[in-house]
Amino acid sequence: MSKVVDSWQLIADRIHAHYLCLVACCLLSLFASAQKVTTNTNKSTIRIGEQFELKLSVEPTANSNVLIDTWFNIPDSIQHFEVLQRLPIDTLEIDGFKSYSQKILLTSYDTGTYPLPIFSIVLVDKKSIATQPLPIKVLPVNISNMQDYHDIKEIIDVEPETDWLFWGQIAAALILTLILLFFIIKYLIKKKPTKIIKQKVISIDAILLQIDALHPLIKTHQYKPLFTQLISITRQFSDVQLQTETLTKTTDEYMVLLKGKVGNEPTQVQYYQLLRLADAVKFAKFQPAESECLQALQAAKTFVQTMYSYTFQPKANVV
Repeated sequence: MSKVVDSWQLIADRIHAHYLCLVACCLLSLFASAQKVTTNTNKSTIRIGEQFELKLSVEPTANSNVLIDTWFNIPDSIQHFEVLQRLPIDTLEIDGFKSYSQKILLTSYDTGTYPLPIFSIVLVDKKSIATQPLPIKVLPVNISNMQDYHDIKEIIDVEPETDWLFWGQIAAALILTLILLFFIIKYLIKKKPTKIIKQKVISIDAILLQIDALHPLIKTHQYKPLFTQLISITRQFSDVQLQTETLTKTTDEYMVLLKGKVGNEPTQVQYYQLLRLADAVKFAKFQPAESECLQALQAAKTFVQTMYSYTFQPKANVV
């Protein structure tokens, strides 16, 4: 009878051990699924070069804290996307349970629809949880819809702080200059005539011929040389007409100098859009259509003709 009781006791102990093992496995599985990983973006459609925000979040879905071993590993350059900035990881604690999130700024210079890749986070138990891919649509530069154009704001003057040491040095230099002028004033009575700087004059007919000569570059798909030479021609012409030098200035600085001096608002806006398209072709490797290239040549010719005939410009005949 004792042997029978011992046998039943042994069977009961084994059943109990298997039960505890099963419970432990269930708890481990529950812990692994107790974490929720989500991804979202503030924009699903962007223009080429425009920034958008990706937010990665890890939250507990059961009564257990998130135990993270390795955070999402996102390289600086992803296929079709570039990482511009990583913001610090934010921690939020509610009722003793912590959740984590991080915002990342990205952009893209490839037109089309591309999914963001899958990112993984590793927990302390060496199990990983992956995100879902999110599609992002990248649109090319649009110069046909003038409603998207935003005018350039006026430059705001900032009043600098007073530098008393600087003004003291100026006062001392002024006093010294007055003492020297007292002894040499008789030599400065006659003012030397100011030299007149004669700028190189360019014929408008020659400019228009230079623009027409760029047509073969469209047929051979040489877009970067096309827009580089086109902007160089129009800049040289506007420099002569406005008596300025903009070779070392950026596109934005150049547009500020042109504001109100082109001739009329539609021509000015059309030329500004041509400058933006040229930057996209030269720096973002944007591939324009043949029709866009032809429109760009016509916009350049309209700009040259309008500026030449505008009443603000000198009316002397050029040769």
